[in-house]
Amino acid sequence: MTDRYSRLHAILGIGHATSMRGAGISMREALKVADYAERRPGFSASELRPIITDHPELIEQWLSYSEDKRTDGGWYIQRDGKIGRVLKPATERQCATIQEAVAEYVVLELDFWAHIGEGV
Repeated sequence: MTDRYSRLHAILGIGHATSMRGAGISMREALKVADYAERRPGFSASELRPIITDHPELIEQWLSYSEDKRTDGGWYIQRDGKIGRVLKPATERQCATIQEAVAEYVVLELDFWAHIGEGV
């Protein structure tokens, strides 16, 4: 596994790390541990898809993360591959595959909580 792959895999682990099934750490702490804000300019959602394909457990982790959220902040993902923002129907979009949906969702959700670009 390359360093880049490991770093992106760590970012994809944030959903699990912030859940009670994982470490149960705060989103702020998880973003800091993964060095998300510094690493974010160097990757896109499309680069996450192969890792999600290699590790299908990430799909369920992020679906569970979205389903367990107790806030209307950020984004949501549905099992049919739709992503969007609560109370903002114009943001809803349908992805072709669940892997694509998870990759897009991860970037939008983490950008929102890290206060980066479009995710805000």
